[in-house]
Amino acid sequence: MEASVITDFEGLEEKFKTISSSKEIDILVDLFNKHENIYVIGNGGLHYIASHMATDVSRLVDGKFCHSFDSFGFITSSANDYGFDSIFERWILNCVDTSKPSLLLGLSCSGSSMNILRAIEAVSKYGWDTFMITGKQTQSKIDQICIDAKYFHTVEAFCLMLFYEIIHRLGAKCPQI
Repeated sequence: MEASVITDFEGLEEKFKTISSSKEIDILVDLFNKHENIYVIGNGGLHYIASHMATDVSRLVDGKFCHSFDSFGFITSSANDYGFDSIFERWILNCVDTSKPSLLLGLSCSGSSMNILRAIEAVSKYGWDTFMITGKQTQSKIDQICIDAKYFHTVEAFCLMLFYEIIHRLGAKCPQI
């Protein structure tokens, strides 16, 4: 009996091929090359993709220190005291040396996650480079890759694939299993 796939990934492989040959991926890879410190933020499942990506970039690419926001205590206390829209902004401003030029990469399924947009706006004041990977086009002037997706799982799977493409474009390889 042949199994059928019931999850719609919206032509993920074609989207990936198209974006992998775009000027936007070149911009993002150039930003990764430019910076020693890279900060990746996202909500929900994209938070875990950001954490996974930070781990693999830091361990596989020499000279790159990729950070994600993994302190649940800080997240919950900041959200409680200052509101959810400021959690990433407060993390960066309170816990990161903003005087060192860095890259902030925001992941957002909707492209309109206020906590991501506020963090990007905050670090821009310090001369940081910023970039977003989104499921829907943002109305802001932030450099971005837009997947044009209907489902969050498509965005999450795409981001994971794209991070490994970036790792390889940076000259690193994933170990074989």
